[in-house]
Amino acid sequence: MSVHKSRSLNDRQTILILAYIVFLLIFLNPKDADSQETNLELDESRITEVIDTVLAAFEAHYVYPDIAGEFCDSIRHKHEIGEYGEIDDLMRLTDRLSEDLRKISGDLHIRVIVMSPDDFNPAIGDTITHDKIAKKARTNFNFKKVEWLPGNVGYLRFDQFADPVYAGQTAVAAMNFLAYCDAIIIDLRNNGGGEEKMVRLISSYFFKEPIQINSLYFTETDSLEQSWTYAYVPGKKLTDVELYILTSGHTASGAEAFAYSLKSRNRATVVGESTAGAAHWVEYYDFPKLQVRAKIPIARPINPITKTSWEKIGVKPDIETSAANALDIAHVKALKNLISKSVDETIKRDLSWFLIAAEASANPVEFSEKDLQEYTGVYAEGRYGILIKEGRLFWRYTDGNDYVLIPITKDLFGFDDTNDVRIQIVRDKSGDVSGFRLVYRDDHKGSVRTRTGDWIESF
Repeated sequence: MSVHKSRSLNDRQTILILAYIVFLLIFLNPKDADSQETNLELDESRITEVIDTVLAAFEAHYVYPDIAGEFCDSIRHKHEIGEYGEIDDLMRLTDRLSEDLRKISGDLHIRVIVMSPDDFNPAIGDTITHDKIAKKARTNFNFKKVEWLPGNVGYLRFDQFADPVYAGQTAVAAMNFLAYCDAIIIDLRNNGGGEEKMVRLISSYFFKEPIQINSLYFTETDSLEQSWTYAYVPGKKLTDVELYILTSGHTASGAEAFAYSLKSRNRATVVGESTAGAAHWVEYYDFPKLQVRAKIPIARPINPITKTSWEKIGVKPDIETSAANALDIAHVKALKNLISKSVDETIKRDLSWFLIAAEASANPVEFSEKDLQEYTGVYAEGRYGILIKEGRLFWRYTDGNDYVLIPITKDLFGFDDTNDVRIQIVRDKSGDVSGFRLVYRDDHKGSVRTRTGDWIESF
């Protein structure tokens, strides 16, 4: 018994010694034991090995095997005639391979990159470190803006469909902010895609019952997986709310899946530009020895309504306009539709008031310097004034403060700090400016303030 005890003590000592050695290697070695030194230099044999390995992965896993064979043969031919022979840096090689593969295949999801030090120590399963979550949180998981627009129209911009495992609370908070809006505009003009689970979560708010978003066909396993919205979401569902989705040529992947699905079910109006046309689902394949990672499309979506997808053609907008003008156009469209549906005259009057300003924002009134001059002057014996500063019109109130005038029509101006009152210009029979009056959102009109003289700088 005593011998057994002695051996046990020796084993423990051995374990402690080994642990101490590991500690020294990790914390006292100038090179981090968990990091991988990146060697970016290339020679001919390494170039060949990288190209052969990457192409073999595409031939084994790419969603369209026949197409993979064709573009891989093209890359091999380029290599044989020496097009990659002068590249002496791994990052330049992976960039060139990405460019050539995407150009030949037309698949925007394809990418070859140099593995980062973090890539050599992948998280187990679907876990993510607290540091990575904290880094994403500092960007608010790419939720950029949620806002109430005049006319009870909600606006939400987010530039990525982040994983709801850590971004779900932010998404839910944004959706709940919009819960009582009569129309909602979702801005995906700068959204390049992301997690399918977030596509499902956001979509779920707009359907009473679960609906199928897509089927995913995996070529390698000859299998089909369905993607559905959730029956339950935290907060109020928005099944009766008019929905508008803003798109651009930068809208891609999961953002396209969201827009395509809701458009195909006539649940949303897409406003803006045709999207990028990147539909495939991808997987990452790592080759640590070569320090290379390949992003390979492995599945294609099949929409249950159209029986196809947006690959290479993009999502076509219902209302085509420039990306820059899409928000204004969508706001105008929303207000017009709400006016047509409303039976409450007070609400219709308010919506019409807001519509005039929204239309002006979509199609701004332009004034030359000469045009602006005709409004300037002293009004009501000097109690008020209209003047020009830095190429803009200002209204001077009796308290001496100047307020920016926002052009709505040629003779109607709003203020930049209130939406409840505007200035209506009054003209005489000859068409010259003779005064102004304040008009209010409740249809009340103030008395005319007569123009009594030219603008005097000392006023």
